[in-house]
Amino acid sequence: MHALSALVCVLQCCGYVAISTFVEYRWFHRRTGSVGAWKTQPGKMHFAGEDARGRSKGYRWGLPALDLIYPNYRRSLASSNQKRHESHAWFATCNLVTSSLFAGATCEAYLSNWNSTLVNDDAENMDVFKIAIGLALAVTWQSVLEYYWHRAMHLPAVYAKLHKFHHHYKAPQPWDDLFIHPLESAGYCLILYSPAFCVPNLPVASFLSYMSIMGVCGILDHCGVRIQVSLFYVLYMRN
Repeated sequence: MHALSALVCVLQCCGYVAISTFVEYRWFHRRTGSVGAWKTQPGKMHFAGEDARGRSKGYRWGLPALDLIYPNYRRSLASSNQKRHESHAWFATCNLVTSSLFAGATCEAYLSNWNSTLVNDDAENMDVFKIAIGLALAVTWQSVLEYYWHRAMHLPAVYAKLHKFHHHYKAPQPWDDLFIHPLESAGYCLILYSPAFCVPNLPVASFLSYMSIMGVCGILDHCGVRIQVSLFYVLYMRN
């Protein structure tokens, strides 16, 4: 196994934790301005560090793995309608590890020439147009597969066994995007990383751009924060 593959695995995990922690601390802890100005569903919060009036009791890091170490961590802080699902810590931690392992395995497949379709041009031959086309193909490939995967998850029998967990939180907040049944999560990871094996001659730069976009969007579209994006994709919050 290459050292770079292990590093990619760690970076995938740390990147997710860093972005989710930033969103949680910046909006759900600091609460700058009116909650109604940035929360997508202002009346629905299950932030474990709140008191009865919705005021922060002090920052409590929401990393799900903490619940495995301190099983009463959330139970002692949250009211009955704010508690995390009893399987949240196990599912979320398992899914984060799975995603990180997929990242490391994809890197290892590329470095070892194991059926990876990724290609790496040197800096002198870097073609921006080629990278943009590769990015568009990767996003299209993933979006189509994920659409049908999501439709399959809503089949009655599949929904009852797997997908209902993903809909447990009616007003998602940071870290809730990880609360998926591990089998569903594994299927999604197969789709997410599949462009590296299924899109012919996909530039490495295209794949890295694709993964960055998917990773950030996957967190932001489940975090419960109303994100406003300018023409130049500058994130800001109305105060």
